[in-house]
Amino acid sequence: MSSILLALQFFSVIPVNKNLPMERRSITGMYCVFPWIGAGIGAIACLMLYFEWSSLMTGFSIVFLGVVLSGGLHMDGFIDTSDAFFSYKDRLKRFEILEDPRVGAFGVMAVVFLVIGKVIIISEVLTTESFHWIFVLLIPFFSRVTLGLLFSLTNTAKTSGLAYYFKQRMNANIVIITTACHFFIGLGILGWMTNWMVTVTVAVVIFAFICLFRSWVLKNFGGVNGDLLGASVEISEVILWLTLLVLLS
Repeated sequence: MSSILLALQFFSVIPVNKNLPMERRSITGMYCVFPWIGAGIGAIACLMLYFEWSSLMTGFSIVFLGVVLSGGLHMDGFIDTSDAFFSYKDRLKRFEILEDPRVGAFGVMAVVFLVIGKVIIISEVLTTESFHWIFVLLIPFFSRVTLGLLFSLTNTAKTSGLAYYFKQRMNANIVIITTACHFFIGLGILGWMTNWMVTVTVAVVIFAFICLFRSWVLKNFGGVNGDLLGASVEISEVILWLTLLVLLS
């Protein structure tokens, strides 16, 4: 229960007004249950499908709820990552930009393209004949699976900050095993409710994204931090929605 409450406290907008233990077991459990926070966000977003709105309005509502329910945490990471990477500075300067609370021009442009692109892609997927509501629930789930595996398999870029604090206090092996189990559960549900071609493709895309994003992070930043992990959630969701659009069109 402490792990669930910690996950809600750190990764959602749900207020948890309680001092929770920050011990190894609780932090490990927090990352183990993290994908289900995404599933919960996706389940709430599914309610938007019952309104008789246009596909564009429904797509906007799904994106809006995803940002609001996560407290904008991952979107903020995407903005900071964009500012840092497109500055084309050295690694030290990039970290200064990541830690700067101000938003630069590159961050603004990147988030505008991200949000508009995500809304359009989702609205297009909604109009396909093979659309299934389970996509809305599982994509936030898979994006958190991606974050959990990336964080467990990659060293932190700095020996300070919240990501380093959590990394030092969690059992990475348990998180990897548990998150991998969640991943296969999600794939099983997806295959059962849609078809196995979609499921296999989604699995390959997620695996490829983890490998490529991890390589990119190590090359440009030397490891992960909170902002980079948040960016991985936003980018992986767009890629998964785009994958569905290509498959279902």
